[in-house]
Amino acid sequence: MREFRVAVLYASVGTGHKTAALALTRWFQAEFPEVKTVCLDTLAYSSPLVRGIYTRSYLEMVRRAPQLWGYFYESMEHPESQDGLLSTLNELAEKLNLTKLRLSLESFAPDIILFTHFFGTSAVMSAFPGIPVYYVNTDFLSHIFHRNRAFSGWFVASDEAIRQCAADGLDMNRVVFSGIPVDPAYCFPPGREEARQRLGIGGSAPSVLVVSGGIGVGPIEGVVESLVRQDGMDVFAICGRNEELAEALKVRFEDEPRVRVEGFVNGLLDWYCASDLIIMKPGGLCSSEALALGKPILIMDPIPGQEQRNSDVLLDHGAARTLLEYRAAGDKARAILDNPAELARLREGTRRLGKPTAGRTVVRTLAAWHGIGPDGRKG
Repeated sequence: MREFRVAVLYASVGTGHKTAALALTRWFQAEFPEVKTVCLDTLAYSSPLVRGIYTRSYLEMVRRAPQLWGYFYESMEHPESQDGLLSTLNELAEKLNLTKLRLSLESFAPDIILFTHFFGTSAVMSAFPGIPVYYVNTDFLSHIFHRNRAFSGWFVASDEAIRQCAADGLDMNRVVFSGIPVDPAYCFPPGREEARQRLGIGGSAPSVLVVSGGIGVGPIEGVVESLVRQDGMDVFAICGRNEELAEALKVRFEDEPRVRVEGFVNGLLDWYCASDLIIMKPGGLCSSEALALGKPILIMDPIPGQEQRNSDVLLDHGAARTLLEYRAAGDKARAILDNPAELARLREGTRRLGKPTAGRTVVRTLAAWHGIGPDGRKG
């Protein structure tokens, strides 16, 4: 009997979906080394036209018209939207442009398929009706497109998401409160001093990390400027793929040794561990990484839609505070870092919501459901 095979699919809209998909493949490798995995970007198999429209429309909307994106996100939440024009066009685009993906999957011959983004789900389920398809949420609340009844199971990240699934009448035996998958390395993080040494950071001053997310949006420049006005505080700014922002910050603070600016970095683990407070946009994946490490979070400028929902969950669990005025970021950061009781409260909130072994939960659950043994074969 051949080894069990798992295909993990994501869409390269932002960076969190890919990061979660890669984390899942690494958890399979750690838990069941003989299981064969493949990680594929559904948009990479689409036509250049569809890929450009899909990614560019999202990026431009969240950068230039975030309220409009929030309107679309919320309006599409209603059940009747699945039969609406946008849903129909989405399915048509998938079926017309995902032929190459179907051929790749046929060649790999997966036993199960996992998605961390819904693009391509309809086409894949139509092309492979006999293969179980599972959905792994990368935000703390799910969207109606994530709760497609045709899925064989759902992995969610909050009690609220569990209640969403129950309200939709899904089979709750197939809904698992796993958390959002982060890399296995988050279970064995470096200490603060080790992380600082890896990054070439000297001294031991309190440090604040400002994370803009993979696409690099938000009032980063104003936040950094406010933080720099605080004496004795190191400031690290990660600008994602916004190269213009990274270059502008490097020029502006080139004479300030307390400021370290980076563009896109391949993994944030060392940066998180080297920091004492994280000011961030509440993307589901980066929030989960910070939670896994027990780091206090100050939420910055959430995008209406999924980020606002993530923010609501973080605040409801006491795992974060909100930065309402970015020009006062330094004062608020200092007030948190100088308050042991507040730091303890935030760390307790992160403990309640953080799930560093979320990927292990997903992998072990699927292994149990499909009878996968330690040798990576179906029993």
